[in-house]
Amino acid sequence: MTLAPFVRTGMGVHPTLDLEALVRYYPDLPLDVWNISSPSDLIGWEVMRDRFGIQDPDAVACDLFVWGAGEPPDRRLTRVGGVPWLSKNTPWPVIDGVVTTFLCQFDFCDSRDLIGQRASGELPGDLLLVFVADEDSALFGDEARMRFVWSSADEADIVTAEDVPEPTHPFEFVTTWGVRYRTVDVPSKWEQAYRIPPDAADGRCWSLPVLWGTKIGGVPYNSQANLDEVPPGYLCQLTSIQASDDLPWPWVDREAPLEESIHAPKNCLMIGDMGELTLFLDEDGVVRVESACG
Repeated sequence: MTLAPFVRTGMGVHPTLDLEALVRYYPDLPLDVWNISSPSDLIGWEVMRDRFGIQDPDAVACDLFVWGAGEPPDRRLTRVGGVPWLSKNTPWPVIDGVVTTFLCQFDFCDSRDLIGQRASGELPGDLLLVFVADEDSALFGDEARMRFVWSSADEADIVTAEDVPEPTHPFEFVTTWGVRYRTVDVPSKWEQAYRIPPDAADGRCWSLPVLWGTKIGGVPYNSQANLDEVPPGYLCQLTSIQASDDLPWPWVDREAPLEESIHAPKNCLMIGDMGELTLFLDEDGVVRVESACG
């Protein structure tokens, strides 16, 4: 597998993103502050944060993910779609007779040093797998129609593509896997961000304090409200995915720009209208979901 020149391996389970190399690769990229799915999406956020002082020594660390396409180099990786890291001894989730669709998984092994956050505390497993009854359950975070399975990174006998059952209500969405980027959310800087001139970059300059992308830890992005602190029990977040359509490396393992529309199901995951699913883990081990439709 060929990876983009700004992706590094050997720093944990996930490949990691080298920001300096990323910025050098796209030296003339117009600054944009929008959903972070492709590696290039991150540049506007970090350059603008530095330029306008969206920084704080008490910022909240997080592991943000940009995406590769298709099956990952290591099946334990944080991912969307495809084949989960599920033991063959664990029954595939069924809800009231409905065979579920595997939506995503989060691997927390590289995030255990997010000290003071739920991801660094005691967890029921190394990976959290999310299954949904149908497309509406994913789009709107219908907790009653979702199932959560914890898995160990040391599982030796896991399901293959041949073992995955046909869902009762199949739907098409992107298959991706995550490259990790350690950064921060800065929820103390909302007022400062709102003072940034709106023409300083394309997109939502005011949203710079909290990153709009899939992540473990940090402060969850909320498309309906600005959060000033980490909510109790917050664990991780899946945001809508929409790869850039006119630049090289829309995925970290695909150099050629997209040939199809960014709205094609194979290139995106829509949660409502560019919304998000936020996962919480209560002290009693129950996973809760909050969703926003964008």
